[in-house]
Amino acid sequence: MSTLSFVALDVETANNNQTSICQIGYVIVNNGQIIGEKCFLVQPPGNEYEARHSCIHGIDALQTRNQPTFPEIWNRIEPDLTNRLLVIHNASFDISVLNATLDYYGISKPCFQVECTYRKTGLNLKSLAESLQIEMHKHHDALSDARTCAKAYLKLLNGETPKQDLISNSKSDLFAGHERLTGNILKPKSEVANPCNPFFHKKVVFTGVLQTMSRENAACLVQEMGADIDTSINKKTDFVIVGQGAGPSKLKKIDEFNSSGSSIKTLTEVEFLSKIENGL
Repeated sequence: MSTLSFVALDVETANNNQTSICQIGYVIVNNGQIIGEKCFLVQPPGNEYEARHSCIHGIDALQTRNQPTFPEIWNRIEPDLTNRLLVIHNASFDISVLNATLDYYGISKPCFQVECTYRKTGLNLKSLAESLQIEMHKHHDALSDARTCAKAYLKLLNGETPKQDLISNSKSDLFAGHERLTGNILKPKSEVANPCNPFFHKKVVFTGVLQTMSRENAACLVQEMGADIDTSINKKTDFVIVGQGAGPSKLKKIDEFNSSGSSIKTLTEVEFLSKIENGL
């Protein structure tokens, strides 16, 4: 088996349970060239998420509640992974997660031949990418990480050495954008220029990270439209604005309250911005 032909693989999990794969991505390399890429969202058991995991990869229960479960995905990807060299960054994690998930669903495990770029270098994936001057598009997206791993492995096979002086010391705040709203923003306006807007006298909750503006700025917009902004969901909530990495407990409450007769509407950021534009 040529080491220039392999599959670079990455998985993301919804919570601390190793059977909770929520995304799997891989890159197929033949003779040193990337010839294919595949990525799938996966509904984890119970579609249960923990907030920290959603903050890391940006995937939440709303995104996977209508996605196939792992056995359905496995039937589609097994031919690509069987009898191939798997190249993984921090392979001990991904392989243990993959094996645990196969066991959970009673699926027989194929034999994996594995190379680990972390064991080869001792660097985390972001640092490895920087040290080898590889552009990483979105860390903790399974396909992006798999693609970065593939390119790094090819460079290492080609004799390139990671350059430590290229590694930045910056650390991203995974919870940035999840800050709790406080103060006057939670007090609805008594006078509104245009009461004929979709948020007038509506109870609004924000969850997750918005990409086009801060949560506070978004809250200010709907406050000016007469919205009553809350920090938690209850049976009287009208709208929940759902950003990236939305809080799992809030998403679960939406289903619970709606199943008991509430009419809570979830809006993606695009839908939210459209309502803002049409309501002003």
